[in-house]
Amino acid sequence: MNATGIVAALAFEARCLGAPKRDLRSASDLPLRLSRLADGSLLCLAGMGGQSAAAAAQLLVRSGAGALLSWGVAGALDPSVRCGSAVLATQVRRAAADDAPAPQWTCDVAWRERLAVALAGHVEVVQSTLLTSERPVASVQDKALLFQATQAAAVDMESAAVAEAAAQHGLPFMALRIIVDTAHDSVPESVLRAFAADGARGSPARRLAHLMRAPADWAALLRLAWRYRRARRSLRRCARFGAPMRRGAQPDRDRPQVR
Repeated sequence: MNATGIVAALAFEARCLGAPKRDLRSASDLPLRLSRLADGSLLCLAGMGGQSAAAAAQLLVRSGAGALLSWGVAGALDPSVRCGSAVLATQVRRAAADDAPAPQWTCDVAWRERLAVALAGHVEVVQSTLLTSERPVASVQDKALLFQATQAAAVDMESAAVAEAAAQHGLPFMALRIIVDTAHDSVPESVLRAFAADGARGSPARRLAHLMRAPADWAALLRLAWRYRRARRSLRRCARFGAPMRRGAQPDRDRPQVR
């Protein structure tokens, strides 16, 4: 069976999967970072945003991936979804532009069901729609409006691009996202600037330097720091207990279809 190709936007998301067994990066692939994990999966560290995720997904397909997984963290839109919960996407929907129809892709049903069984008792699992936005969704008000419009449980910036690539190549697709900020949390602008400035592999020290310049945000930052630690623990549990399922997608069933 071909390896699962995993797209992660940020370095800490990738680290939760364990140390790479082999670095497969070549100069032509930079700034993407491609590696093979101990279980045989291919991992591409892409950076934030749909354009980077699309490039990573195409690189994984060229490198032999037989299924694609969007992996990492997300923000909650549903007020009932808590920090640390694992969102197993039933479908991925791209946020609509104005009145244009929003494309969406169905995730692999058998793959999602196996993940749900494997993770039961280890993390709280939510099976729902995942929304992908071109820009960060940071305010409580914006989250509430998107939830009202879409009923999606969570929002990220990469999964739709990975789903689209899987559909183009006829490959199974799944998205697993751990909630960091809830629907009740606003993400300070200083946090968004810090991650945007440093990219996928920015150091914690450099990000802290950015954040220390905004003392008015410190209370929110402390709350988000606690949520980040909880989300990271959940992501590690998913990597540990869901690992045998990453390569278990059925290649001939439930391939993502754009609608």
